[in-house]
Amino acid sequence: MLAHAPLLDPAQEHAEDVFASALNWSSRGQKVALALVAATEGGAVRAPGAVMAISDTGDAAGYVSGGCIDADVIEQAQRAIRDGELKRLRYGTGSPFVDLRLPCGGAIDVLIWPDPAPDMLRAAQGALRQRRPIELSIGLNGSAMLTDPTHAESGWEGDQFKLRAQPKLRLRVAGKGAELIALTRIAAACNFPISVQSPDPLPELRGLIDQNVKTTTLQTPTTVPANEDDRWTAFVLMFHDTEWETSLLMDALSGPAFFIGAVGSRATQARRREHLRQAGVSDSDINRIHGPIGLVPSLRDASLVAISALAQIIEAQKAQNVA
Repeated sequence: MLAHAPLLDPAQEHAEDVFASALNWSSRGQKVALALVAATEGGAVRAPGAVMAISDTGDAAGYVSGGCIDADVIEQAQRAIRDGELKRLRYGTGSPFVDLRLPCGGAIDVLIWPDPAPDMLRAAQGALRQRRPIELSIGLNGSAMLTDPTHAESGWEGDQFKLRAQPKLRLRVAGKGAELIALTRIAAACNFPISVQSPDPLPELRGLIDQNVKTTTLQTPTTVPANEDDRWTAFVLMFHDTEWETSLLMDALSGPAFFIGAVGSRATQARRREHLRQAGVSDSDINRIHGPIGLVPSLRDASLVAISALAQIIEAQKAQNVA
């Protein structure tokens, strides 16, 4: 039985963070299990591949539903740890657990894998931290193998469940002012890694530096830092300063970031586009820039601009299937 109600931290929903919690418990001598959403029918909260870690004492990281079955999954995982046997569970339509109903309808299949090898989890977490996607194949006999992914989606292939995970969405934000601070705070609350580049000191962000936030001081427009973007990075220009805009946008366009956006009015965007043309940037590259940034036009409050911008980034991420 559970010693306490599960504490679900919404920030621990990415495989990288869930693996980290499992490894932390394992290093303290606790036994652990992973619970994975293996398949869904209807309006499930989480997609196949969502992962939850559970310790033998009932600690949990991650979640597999909106709260309707997580407590039972934790109990089932504790039993799997005691028995040392992999479990396949079904909740909702066709489930033997008639007292556990899914308000959204449909069904969720959950795979519980007890006692995953710490070396395997460490390698998987390390790959994700190094910005490399993973494929973790889990057999019904409890065997497991870590490889490079062959597809994007998690799911069953024969008697193997393929957990496929991509690195986290990462933000690189260049600029200064209230909009930059608001976007950084909101993204940090989502546990996204963030790189902030600004010519100004940013004391407002001091408390976030240990929370996946890295700051770099911009020196001059002609000496911008080396581009470290990858295909899971979104670049956001939050300058209202023509001195910096062209060089920073050209730098972003030279890299593989899946999203490039800039604040400012339509008139500001037109001026920026002309400056980029004069600098030799092609129209096809210029058209990669989203501006004015955000799903909701003409916002004036920094926090709302930040939320609108992050929503547009997530929309673009989903459309391009790089999450």
